[in-house]
Amino acid sequence: MSRSLPDSLLAEAVSYFQANKGFHRLFELFKHKYRELGTIGGTVVLQNMLPVERDALTGFFRKDYTGRKSATVKLEKFQKALDSTRFGGLLLEDILFGYFSEEELVSNKERKTRYRKGREDFFRRILAKFEGTMAGEWLRHTLEEKNGAYPILIQRYDADRERLFPDIETVCRGLNQLPVLSGKKVRLPVFASTISANPHAFDENTSCGQILLHAIAYQFGVGRPANAEEKVELYYAAGILYDEVSNSVLLNGLRACNHGIPHPGWEGFYACGEPLQVSLANLSSVDKVVSPCGKAYVLENAGVFAAVLDGLSQRKPPLICTYGQIRVSSLVLLDMLAKGGTKLFYSGDFDPEGLQIADKLKHRYGDRLDLWRYGISDYEKAVSHETISQARLKKMDRLKNPELVRLSRVILQSGRAGYQELILPDLIRDIGQSI
Repeated sequence: MSRSLPDSLLAEAVSYFQANKGFHRLFELFKHKYRELGTIGGTVVLQNMLPVERDALTGFFRKDYTGRKSATVKLEKFQKALDSTRFGGLLLEDILFGYFSEEELVSNKERKTRYRKGREDFFRRILAKFEGTMAGEWLRHTLEEKNGAYPILIQRYDADRERLFPDIETVCRGLNQLPVLSGKKVRLPVFASTISANPHAFDENTSCGQILLHAIAYQFGVGRPANAEEKVELYYAAGILYDEVSNSVLLNGLRACNHGIPHPGWEGFYACGEPLQVSLANLSSVDKVVSPCGKAYVLENAGVFAAVLDGLSQRKPPLICTYGQIRVSSLVLLDMLAKGGTKLFYSGDFDPEGLQIADKLKHRYGDRLDLWRYGISDYEKAVSHETISQARLKKMDRLKNPELVRLSRVILQSGRAGYQELILPDLIRDIGQSI
Protein backbone atom coordinates (compact mmCIF):
# COMPACT_ATOMS: atom_id res chain seq x y z
CA MET A 1 0.00 0.00 0.00
CA SER A 2 1.19 3.51 -0.76
CA ARG A 3 2.27 5.18 2.48
CA SER A 4 0.61 8.45 1.31
CA LEU A 5 -2.77 6.80 1.69
CA PRO A 6 -4.37 6.64 5.13
CA ASP A 7 -4.69 3.28 6.90
CA SER A 8 -8.34 4.11 7.43
CA LEU A 9 -8.95 3.82 3.70
CA LEU A 10 -7.52 0.33 3.68
CA ALA A 11 -9.65 -0.64 6.68
CA GLU A 12 -12.70 0.76 4.91
CA ALA A 13 -11.92 -1.25 1.76
CA VAL A 14 -11.43 -4.47 3.72
CA SER A 15 -14.72 -3.89 5.56
CA TYR A 16 -16.52 -3.21 2.29
CA PHE A 17 -15.43 -6.45 0.64
CA GLN A 18 -15.98 -8.50 3.79
CA ALA A 19 -19.51 -7.16 4.14
CA ASN A 20 -20.43 -7.79 0.50
CA LYS A 21 -21.24 -11.51 0.18
CA GLY A 22 -20.95 -11.26 -3.57
CA PHE A 23 -17.14 -11.07 -3.25
CA HIS A 24 -16.59 -13.88 -0.71
CA ARG A 25 -16.03 -16.77 -3.11
CA LEU A 26 -14.06 -14.59 -5.51
CA PHE A 27 -11.67 -13.53 -2.74
CA GLU A 28 -11.22 -17.17 -1.74
CA LEU A 29 -10.10 -17.84 -5.32
CA PHE A 30 -7.77 -14.84 -5.14
CA LYS A 31 -6.26 -16.26 -1.94
CA HIS A 32 -5.49 -19.64 -3.50
CA LYS A 33 -4.05 -18.01 -6.62
CA TYR A 34 -1.83 -15.76 -4.48
CA ARG A 35 -0.61 -18.76 -2.48
CA GLU A 36 0.15 -20.54 -5.74
CA LEU A 37 2.08 -17.67 -7.36
CA GLY A 38 3.38 -15.75 -4.37
CA THR A 39 2.26 -12.50 -6.03
CA ILE A 40 -0.80 -10.81 -7.58
CA GLY A 41 -1.35 -12.30 -11.00
CA GLY A 42 -3.02 -15.04 -12.97
CA THR A 43 -6.67 -15.72 -13.62
CA VAL A 44 -9.47 -17.31 -11.59
CA VAL A 45 -12.84 -18.70 -12.68
CA LEU A 46 -15.92 -18.20 -10.53
CA GLN A 47 -18.22 -21.14 -11.34
CA ASN A 48 -21.97 -21.46 -10.83
CA MET A 49 -22.42 -17.83 -9.86
CA LEU A 50 -25.12 -16.80 -7.45
CA PRO A 51 -27.33 -13.74 -8.12
CA VAL A 52 -25.53 -11.78 -5.37
CA GLU A 53 -22.20 -12.53 -7.08
CA ARG A 54 -23.47 -11.39 -10.48
CA ASP A 55 -24.70 -8.14 -8.93
CA ALA A 56 -21.37 -7.55 -7.17
CA LEU A 57 -19.31 -8.08 -10.34
CA THR A 58 -21.72 -6.00 -12.45
CA GLY A 59 -21.36 -3.05 -10.07
CA PHE A 60 -17.60 -3.41 -9.64
CA PHE A 61 -16.58 -3.90 -13.28
CA ARG A 62 -19.46 -1.83 -14.75
CA LYS A 63 -20.18 -4.76 -17.00
CA ASP A 64 -23.41 -6.74 -17.21
CA TYR A 65 -23.04 -10.24 -15.71
CA THR A 66 -26.78 -10.94 -15.68
CA GLY A 67 -27.52 -14.48 -16.83
CA ARG A 68 -23.83 -15.52 -16.72
CA LYS A 69 -23.12 -18.90 -15.12
CA SER A 70 -19.43 -18.24 -14.62
CA ALA A 71 -16.95 -15.39 -14.73
CA THR A 72 -13.26 -15.37 -15.62
CA VAL A 73 -11.44 -12.71 -13.62
CA LYS A 74 -7.83 -11.62 -14.08
CA LEU A 75 -6.34 -10.33 -10.85
CA GLU A 76 -4.57 -7.52 -12.73
CA LYS A 77 -7.91 -6.37 -14.23
CA PHE A 78 -9.46 -6.48 -10.76
CA GLN A 79 -6.64 -4.17 -9.60
CA LYS A 80 -7.29 -1.84 -12.55
CA ALA A 81 -11.01 -1.74 -11.77
CA LEU A 82 -10.18 -1.10 -8.09
CA ASP A 83 -8.15 1.96 -9.10
CA SER A 84 -11.28 3.54 -10.64
CA THR A 85 -13.23 3.27 -7.37
CA ARG A 86 -13.01 5.36 -4.22
CA PHE A 87 -10.38 2.84 -3.13
CA GLY A 88 -8.09 3.88 -5.94
CA GLY A 89 -4.44 3.80 -4.97
CA LEU A 90 -4.85 0.78 -2.73
CA LEU A 91 -3.16 -2.49 -3.75
CA LEU A 92 -5.22 -5.65 -4.07
CA GLU A 93 -2.39 -7.45 -2.23
CA ASP A 94 -2.80 -5.17 0.81
CA ILE A 95 -6.57 -5.66 0.78
CA LEU A 96 -6.10 -9.44 0.69
CA PHE A 97 -3.75 -9.28 3.69
CA GLY A 98 -6.44 -7.35 5.54
CA TYR A 99 -9.22 -9.66 4.37
CA PHE A 100 -7.34 -12.83 5.35
CA SER A 101 -4.70 -13.59 7.95
CA GLU A 102 -1.06 -13.45 6.90
CA GLU A 103 -0.69 -17.18 7.48
CA GLU A 104 -3.56 -17.89 5.08
CA LEU A 105 -1.79 -15.98 2.34
CA VAL A 106 1.66 -17.48 2.64
CA SER A 107 2.56 -18.82 -0.80
CA ASN A 108 2.93 -22.54 -1.37
CA LYS A 109 6.57 -21.97 -2.24
CA GLU A 110 7.17 -20.01 0.95
CA ARG A 111 5.22 -22.58 2.94
CA LYS A 112 7.43 -25.36 1.57
CA THR A 113 10.55 -23.32 2.27
CA ARG A 114 9.47 -22.70 5.86
CA TYR A 115 8.60 -26.38 6.27
CA ARG A 116 11.96 -27.59 4.99
CA LYS A 117 13.87 -25.10 7.12
CA GLY A 118 11.88 -26.02 10.21
CA ARG A 119 12.44 -29.71 9.62
CA GLU A 120 16.15 -29.24 9.00
CA ASP A 121 16.50 -27.21 12.20
CA PHE A 122 14.59 -29.86 14.14
CA PHE A 123 16.84 -32.75 13.10
CA ARG A 124 19.96 -30.59 13.30
CA ARG A 125 19.29 -30.07 17.01
CA ILE A 126 19.07 -33.82 17.57
CA LEU A 127 22.18 -34.52 15.49
CA ALA A 128 24.11 -32.00 17.54
CA LYS A 129 23.29 -33.93 20.72
CA PHE A 130 24.66 -37.20 19.32
CA GLU A 131 27.56 -35.91 17.24
CA GLY A 132 30.39 -38.44 17.02
CA THR A 133 28.34 -41.42 18.24
CA MET A 134 26.94 -44.50 16.49
CA ALA A 135 23.48 -43.01 16.82
CA GLY A 136 24.57 -39.73 15.27
CA GLU A 137 26.10 -41.57 12.32
CA TRP A 138 22.94 -43.64 11.84
CA LEU A 139 20.61 -40.63 12.01
CA ARG A 140 22.75 -38.54 9.65
CA HIS A 141 22.90 -41.39 7.10
CA THR A 142 19.13 -41.97 7.35
CA LEU A 143 18.32 -38.31 6.76
CA GLU A 144 20.81 -37.87 3.93
CA GLU A 145 19.96 -41.07 2.07
CA LYS A 146 16.22 -40.94 2.88
CA ASN A 147 16.08 -44.66 3.59
CA GLY A 148 15.52 -47.02 6.51
CA ALA A 149 13.49 -45.24 9.19
CA TYR A 150 13.21 -42.03 7.12
CA PRO A 151 9.49 -42.41 6.19
CA ILE A 152 8.62 -43.05 9.86
CA LEU A 153 10.61 -40.02 11.01
CA ILE A 154 8.98 -37.69 8.49
CA GLN A 155 5.49 -39.04 9.19
CA ARG A 156 6.02 -38.57 12.93
CA TYR A 157 7.49 -35.09 12.35
CA ASP A 158 4.38 -34.03 10.43
CA ALA A 159 2.00 -35.59 12.95
CA ASP A 160 3.58 -34.69 16.29
CA ARG A 161 7.11 -33.27 16.21
CA GLU A 162 7.04 -32.38 19.92
CA ARG A 163 6.74 -36.05 20.91
CA LEU A 164 9.10 -37.15 18.15
CA PHE A 165 12.08 -35.29 19.61
CA PRO A 166 12.25 -37.27 22.90
CA ASP A 167 11.44 -40.49 21.02
CA ILE A 168 14.45 -40.06 18.73
CA GLU A 169 16.57 -39.24 21.76
CA THR A 170 15.43 -42.51 23.32
CA VAL A 171 16.28 -44.50 20.20
CA CYS A 172 19.70 -42.86 19.93
CA ARG A 173 20.52 -43.61 23.55
CA GLY A 174 19.39 -47.20 22.98
CA LEU A 175 21.60 -47.61 19.93
CA ASN A 176 24.61 -46.19 21.75
CA GLN A 177 24.03 -48.52 24.69
CA LEU A 178 23.26 -51.82 22.96
CA PRO A 179 23.99 -54.70 25.37
CA VAL A 180 26.32 -56.37 22.86
CA LEU A 181 28.72 -53.43 23.23
CA SER A 182 29.43 -54.58 26.79
CA GLY A 183 29.20 -58.29 26.02
CA LYS A 184 25.79 -58.73 27.65
CA LYS A 185 22.45 -60.30 26.83
CA VAL A 186 19.47 -58.35 28.17
CA ARG A 187 15.73 -58.92 27.79
CA LEU A 188 13.94 -56.30 25.71
CA PRO A 189 11.71 -54.91 28.51
CA VAL A 190 14.71 -54.61 30.85
CA PHE A 191 16.73 -52.88 28.14
CA ALA A 192 13.85 -50.49 27.43
CA SER A 193 13.51 -49.69 31.13
CA THR A 194 17.22 -48.96 31.42
CA ILE A 195 17.11 -46.55 28.50
CA SER A 196 13.77 -44.84 29.06
CA ALA A 197 12.28 -45.98 32.40
CA ASN A 198 9.47 -47.53 30.32
CA PRO A 199 9.59 -51.33 29.77
CA HIS A 200 7.33 -50.98 26.74
CA ALA A 201 9.25 -48.18 25.02
CA PHE A 202 10.63 -50.51 22.33
CA ASP A 203 7.59 -52.75 21.86
CA GLU A 204 7.02 -53.63 18.22
CA ASN A 205 3.79 -51.61 18.00
CA THR A 206 5.52 -48.37 19.04
CA SER A 207 7.33 -45.84 16.86
CA CYS A 208 10.42 -46.12 19.09
CA GLY A 209 10.47 -49.88 18.61
CA GLN A 210 10.15 -49.59 14.84
CA ILE A 211 12.80 -46.89 14.57
CA LEU A 212 15.21 -48.77 16.85
CA LEU A 213 14.90 -51.87 14.67
CA HIS A 214 15.91 -49.82 11.62
CA ALA A 215 18.81 -48.32 13.58
CA ILE A 216 20.11 -51.74 14.68
CA ALA A 217 19.75 -53.09 11.13
CA TYR A 218 21.87 -50.18 9.88
CA GLN A 219 24.46 -50.83 12.58
CA PHE A 220 24.81 -54.46 11.52
CA GLY A 221 24.74 -53.71 7.81
CA VAL A 222 21.57 -55.66 7.05
CA GLY A 223 18.11 -54.84 5.80
CA ARG A 224 15.16 -54.43 8.11
CA PRO A 225 13.91 -57.87 9.23
CA ALA A 226 11.32 -59.29 6.86
CA ASN A 227 9.70 -61.59 9.43
CA ALA A 228 9.52 -62.38 13.13
CA GLU A 229 12.46 -64.82 13.08
CA GLU A 230 14.77 -62.34 11.39
CA LYS A 231 13.72 -59.77 13.99
CA VAL A 232 14.58 -62.11 16.88
CA GLU A 233 17.92 -62.91 15.22
CA LEU A 234 18.81 -59.24 14.76
CA TYR A 235 17.89 -58.39 18.33
CA TYR A 236 19.97 -61.31 19.58
CA ALA A 237 22.97 -60.08 17.60
CA ALA A 238 22.53 -56.73 19.37
CA GLY A 239 22.46 -58.45 22.76
CA ILE A 240 18.70 -58.08 23.20
CA LEU A 241 16.60 -61.12 24.11
CA TYR A 242 13.22 -61.07 22.37
CA ASP A 243 10.80 -64.00 22.51
CA GLU A 244 13.60 -65.78 24.31
CA VAL A 245 11.45 -68.39 26.10
CA SER A 246 9.17 -69.68 23.34
CA ASN A 247 11.96 -69.61 20.77
CA SER A 248 13.51 -73.02 21.42
CA VAL A 249 15.34 -75.95 19.84
CA LEU A 250 15.32 -79.67 20.70
CA LEU A 251 18.65 -81.47 21.03
CA ASN A 252 20.32 -84.62 22.26
CA GLY A 253 23.87 -85.77 22.97
CA LEU A 254 25.42 -82.30 23.21
CA ARG A 255 27.32 -80.67 26.07
CA ALA A 256 27.70 -77.03 27.02
CA CYS A 257 29.85 -74.89 29.25
CA ASN A 258 30.29 -71.28 30.30
CA HIS A 259 33.79 -69.87 30.86
CA GLY A 260 35.13 -73.41 30.77
CA ILE A 261 32.74 -74.75 33.43
CA PRO A 262 30.35 -77.52 32.29
CA HIS A 263 26.69 -76.53 32.55
CA PRO A 264 25.09 -78.86 35.13
CA GLY A 265 21.70 -78.96 33.39
CA TRP A 266 23.14 -79.95 30.04
CA GLU A 267 25.46 -82.44 31.75
CA GLY A 268 22.57 -84.12 33.53
CA PHE A 269 20.56 -84.67 30.34
CA TYR A 270 23.67 -85.86 28.52
CA ALA A 271 24.49 -88.36 31.26
CA CYS A 272 20.91 -89.70 31.19
CA GLY A 273 20.87 -89.90 27.38
CA GLU A 274 17.69 -87.83 27.28
CA PRO A 275 16.68 -85.09 24.87
CA LEU A 276 16.79 -81.49 26.05
CA GLN A 277 14.75 -78.52 24.85
CA VAL A 278 16.61 -75.24 25.25
CA SER A 279 15.31 -71.74 24.74
CA LEU A 280 17.12 -68.70 23.44
CA ALA A 281 17.44 -67.60 27.07
CA ASN A 282 19.11 -70.92 27.95
CA LEU A 283 21.55 -70.56 25.07
CA SER A 284 22.48 -67.07 26.18
CA SER A 285 23.74 -68.50 29.49
CA VAL A 286 26.44 -70.66 27.84
CA ASP A 287 29.31 -69.67 25.60
CA LYS A 288 30.26 -73.03 24.12
CA VAL A 289 28.40 -76.11 22.89
CA VAL A 290 30.21 -79.22 21.70
CA SER A 291 29.49 -82.64 20.30
CA PRO A 292 31.77 -85.24 21.89
CA CYS A 293 32.14 -87.06 18.56
CA GLY A 294 32.74 -83.89 16.56
CA LYS A 295 29.54 -84.30 14.53
CA ALA A 296 25.95 -83.15 14.89
CA TYR A 297 22.94 -84.31 12.85
CA VAL A 298 20.21 -81.77 12.17
CA LEU A 299 16.69 -83.03 11.47
CA GLU A 300 13.70 -81.03 10.32
CA ASN A 301 11.00 -83.26 11.75
CA ALA A 302 10.34 -83.94 15.47
CA GLY A 303 8.90 -87.39 14.74
CA VAL A 304 12.04 -88.40 12.86
CA PHE A 305 14.15 -87.00 15.72
CA ALA A 306 12.28 -89.22 18.19
CA ALA A 307 12.52 -92.30 15.95
CA VAL A 308 16.29 -91.87 15.45
CA LEU A 309 16.72 -91.40 19.19
CA ASP A 310 14.76 -94.60 19.87
CA GLY A 311 16.88 -96.52 17.39
CA LEU A 312 20.17 -95.28 18.88
CA SER A 313 19.20 -94.61 22.51
CA GLN A 314 22.27 -96.35 23.90
CA ARG A 315 24.67 -94.36 21.72
CA LYS A 316 23.76 -90.80 22.82
CA PRO A 317 23.45 -89.62 19.23
CA PRO A 318 24.20 -85.88 18.71
CA LEU A 319 20.85 -84.75 17.30
CA ILE A 320 19.16 -81.40 16.70
CA CYS A 321 15.53 -80.85 15.71
CA THR A 322 14.59 -77.51 14.14
CA TYR A 323 10.80 -78.07 14.11
CA GLY A 324 10.56 -77.14 10.44
CA GLN A 325 11.48 -73.55 9.60
CA ILE A 326 14.77 -72.55 11.21
CA ARG A 327 14.27 -70.49 14.35
CA VAL A 328 16.85 -68.18 15.88
CA SER A 329 17.48 -70.60 18.72
CA SER A 330 18.48 -73.26 16.16
CA LEU A 331 20.82 -70.84 14.39
CA VAL A 332 22.46 -69.76 17.64
CA LEU A 333 23.04 -73.40 18.58
CA LEU A 334 24.40 -74.29 15.14
CA ASP A 335 26.61 -71.18 15.17
CA MET A 336 28.17 -72.31 18.45
CA LEU A 337 28.76 -75.82 17.15
CA ALA A 338 30.23 -74.65 13.85
CA LYS A 339 32.46 -72.15 15.63
CA GLY A 340 33.78 -74.95 17.84
CA GLY A 341 34.65 -77.13 14.85
CA THR A 342 31.67 -79.52 14.92
CA LYS A 343 30.76 -80.91 11.50
CA LEU A 344 27.06 -80.41 10.76
CA PHE A 345 24.81 -82.67 8.70
CA TYR A 346 21.33 -81.56 7.66
CA SER A 347 18.46 -83.74 6.48
CA GLY A 348 14.96 -82.50 5.73
CA ASP A 349 11.87 -83.27 3.68
CA PHE A 350 11.91 -83.34 -0.10
CA ASP A 351 9.53 -80.48 -0.68
CA PRO A 352 10.02 -76.78 -1.55
CA GLU A 353 10.07 -75.70 2.08
CA GLY A 354 12.54 -78.42 3.09
CA LEU A 355 14.87 -77.52 0.22
CA GLN A 356 14.66 -73.84 1.14
CA ILE A 357 15.77 -74.62 4.70
CA ALA A 358 18.63 -76.77 3.40
CA ASP A 359 19.67 -74.03 0.99
CA LYS A 360 19.66 -71.40 3.74
CA LEU A 361 21.77 -73.53 6.07
CA LYS A 362 24.24 -74.49 3.35
CA HIS A 363 24.66 -70.85 2.43
CA ARG A 364 25.20 -69.86 6.06
CA TYR A 365 27.67 -72.62 7.03
CA GLY A 366 29.34 -73.55 3.75
CA ASP A 367 31.82 -76.40 4.10
CA ARG A 368 31.00 -76.74 7.79
CA LEU A 369 27.66 -78.31 6.83
CA ASP A 370 26.92 -81.26 4.53
CA LEU A 371 23.57 -81.88 2.89
CA TRP A 372 22.71 -85.31 4.27
CA ARG A 373 20.57 -87.78 2.34
CA TYR A 374 19.61 -85.16 -0.19
CA GLY A 375 20.51 -87.05 -3.34
CA ILE A 376 18.17 -87.97 -6.20
CA SER A 377 18.26 -91.65 -5.16
CA ASP A 378 17.23 -90.63 -1.62
CA TYR A 379 14.32 -88.68 -3.04
CA GLU A 380 13.20 -91.69 -5.08
CA LYS A 381 13.07 -93.72 -1.86
CA ALA A 382 11.25 -91.00 0.04
CA VAL A 383 8.74 -89.91 -2.62
CA SER A 384 5.08 -90.01 -1.58
CA HIS A 385 1.77 -89.73 -3.37
CA GLU A 386 1.26 -86.16 -2.19
CA THR A 387 1.28 -83.65 -5.03
CA ILE A 388 2.82 -80.20 -4.62
CA SER A 389 0.92 -77.14 -5.83
CA GLN A 390 2.38 -74.95 -8.54
CA ALA A 391 2.58 -72.05 -6.10
CA ARG A 392 4.75 -74.10 -3.75
CA LEU A 393 6.89 -75.47 -6.58
CA LYS A 394 7.70 -71.89 -7.61
CA LYS A 395 9.52 -71.44 -4.29
CA MET A 396 12.32 -73.66 -5.60
CA ASP A 397 13.17 -71.08 -8.25
CA ARG A 398 15.09 -69.17 -5.57
CA LEU A 399 17.43 -72.04 -4.64
CA LYS A 400 21.16 -71.30 -5.00
CA ASN A 401 23.00 -74.51 -4.08
CA PRO A 402 23.79 -76.51 -7.29
CA GLU A 403 23.08 -79.86 -5.61
CA LEU A 404 19.67 -78.70 -4.46
CA VAL A 405 18.91 -77.07 -7.81
CA ARG A 406 19.49 -80.44 -9.54
CA LEU A 407 17.24 -82.16 -7.02
CA SER A 408 14.54 -79.50 -7.45
CA ARG A 409 14.34 -80.25 -11.18
CA VAL A 410 13.54 -83.88 -10.43
CA ILE A 411 10.92 -82.87 -7.84
CA LEU A 412 9.45 -80.36 -10.30
CA GLN A 413 9.12 -83.07 -12.94
CA SER A 414 7.55 -85.52 -10.48
CA GLY A 415 5.37 -82.95 -8.76
CA ARG A 416 5.36 -85.05 -5.58
CA ALA A 417 6.81 -84.53 -2.14
CA GLY A 418 9.19 -86.86 -0.32
CA TYR A 419 9.47 -87.28 3.43
CA GLN A 420 12.24 -88.13 5.91
CA GLU A 421 10.12 -90.84 7.52
CA LEU A 422 10.44 -92.97 4.37
CA ILE A 423 14.25 -93.06 4.58
CA LEU A 424 14.38 -93.43 8.36
CA PRO A 425 16.41 -96.69 8.30
CA ASP A 426 19.08 -94.98 6.20
CA LEU A 427 19.26 -92.04 8.61
CA ILE A 428 19.63 -94.29 11.62
CA ARG A 429 22.27 -96.40 9.91
CA ASP A 430 24.30 -93.33 8.84
CA ILE A 431 24.44 -91.96 12.37
CA GLY A 432 25.09 -95.34 13.96
CA GLN A 433 28.08 -95.94 11.70
CA SER A 434 29.64 -92.52 12.33
CA ILE A 435 29.50 -92.14 16.12
